[in-house]
Amino acid sequence: MPSIQFLSMTIVETWVGADMSQIGPIYPMVGSEVILFFIGIVFWLGFHFAQHGIESRELQADEEAAKTPKILNRVLSKETEHY
Repeated sequence: MPSIQFLSMTIVETWVGADMSQIGPIYPMVGSEVILFFIGIVFWLGFHFAQHGIESRELQADEEAAKTPKILNRVLSKETEHY
């Protein structure tokens, strides 16, 4: 039966009894967590402001379209058909 080899990115074969102070970083870009957190917050807030602007424009266009008598009569006539 062939042996199975696992891809290992560190020299650690087992974490049992491992001295973490001697191993060093186990993932890339150690120390950049705070910067990445703030970048994530900026993107998150930017997305919400952009989405608010898009939805406001769509709502305004829908409100303007609903003010025209032709569309308003069509919508109201369809609602009365359901009742």
